[in-house]
Order: sequence, then structure tokens, then C-alpha cells
Amino acid sequence: MTENSDDGPRTIQSVEKACAIIRALRELDGAGITELATHLDMSKGSVHTYLTTLKRNDLVTESGGRYQLGLSFLDFGEYVKRQNLVYQSAQDSLDEMATETGELARLVMREGAHGIYLAKAEGENAIETTVRPGQREYLHCTSQGKAILAHLPTSEVRRLIAEHGLPERTANTITEADELFDELEEIRSHGIAFSRSELTRGLRCVAAPIYGTDGTPIAAIGICGPTSRMQGDRFREEYPKIVRDKANVIEINMQMATKRHAETS
Repeated sequence: MTENSDDGPRTIQSVEKACAIIRALRELDGAGITELATHLDMSKGSVHTYLTTLKRNDLVTESGGRYQLGLSFLDFGEYVKRQNLVYQSAQDSLDEMATETGELARLVMREGAHGIYLAKAEGENAIETTVRPGQREYLHCTSQGKAILAHLPTSEVRRLIAEHGLPERTANTITEADELFDELEEIRSHGIAFSRSELTRGLRCVAAPIYGTDGTPIAAIGICGPTSRMQGDRFREEYPKIVRDKANVIEINMQMATKRHAETS
């Protein structure tokens, strides 16, 4: 069955519901039929039918009436990473950056209005955070996200704001469009983005954009650490130079990989 939305293209309703169940199982850390039906406002019979189909395709598992996402998603995730040019080109630089600074290094790639945490590397003093690879977050509240936004066309940024707003994550999150555009202008001037506890209290980050082979900003690499260490020349001078240099290396790696692929195709 398909349904036609005034706000977008035609979609397959049954696939939409299956995707909603998969997301709910992730959000709820597994659930039974009744819990899922209540959470999604669906009938228990319908939920059971979807789960049976997903189980038959090895996408969910069941034990004692509780359903979990299956290990097939691990295979899918690893495949996506192996196929991703940014991930392939950045891993060594990410590890080197973490080792050199002792802090947490993160790689974020844009997907629509969100930044996806593609990979991370932990230095010897890296702080523990709840952010995990694969997690998505709005672009405006992270240094990596702002590094990407700053180099998108202004019309594109305005469209993202109109569609998704500027949700608040902490008291320091930028939630006003004018304030965000002022900061994006400063980021363009210096080529570096900073975040000051805008996603996680007590955490500061510095990031630089990564441009695709077509010259558009597609990702960003950054260093994150506690406010107590991310200050002074280290935060303003040393770490910005490191992330700029690593972003440049990643871009060169991507160009070389693209050229090799073209020569062997």
C-alpha cells in the first residue's frame, strides 16, 4: 500500500511501519509486543505480524517474548563503513590525532540536517561520553556540525533551520538563527569551528571541515575534551592547527582513492 503526502513523495506505508518498529527497538533497547504497540500506537496483531516478518529475515531476534535487533545490522554497518570514502580516508588521521593530543577525536559526516558520528579514536586522557559511532545529532550544536554548516550555501542553511529548527541541547546551545549565522561567518573567516558545552555540559570541541572531491563540505574532524583542558593556546591555536592539517590529509587521501578507483574502472 502506498500513501501520498502533501509534504513529500509517495511512500510505502508498510515499509514506513517496519522502519518505525526497527527504530523503536533501538530506542527502547528491545521490547515486547505490547510495549511496542503502545509506543507506536499500533495494534498488537499488526506489530506481531511485522515482527514475525522481520524475524524471518534475520533482522530481529526474540527470546522470552522480548524482541531485539538482530546481528544482521552489525554486518550492514560494517559494510557501510567499508564502502564509505570518508571513513576509509580518515581512520589513520583520526588515530594519529587522538595519540598526539591524548584527547577524543571524532569524525562526523553530514546526512541531511544531521551529522552522523562515523568514527572516533581515544587518546590516553580521552573523556568518556555517551556519543557513539552511528549516532546522529543536529548540525548546529556541535563543532563538527557548525564546521559543515559554515561552508554550505546560506539558502541551504536557512532551509534546514526552517524545516528542523534549532533544538536546544544545553543552556549553551545556539537557538537563534541570527546568532548562528554570526558564528558561521566567523568560522568561514578562520576555517575552524568551536563548540563550548553546546551538546554536552563540560565538553569543548574544535573542528575543521572536510571537503568532498566536488568541493562541497561533507564531513568534519574534531578534537573534544573537558573544559579544564580545552582552553588557552591549546584550544585556540594548537588544536585548530592539528585539525586543519588532518582535514587536509584526509581530503588528499580521498582524492587519491577516487583517482585510483577511476583508473581501475
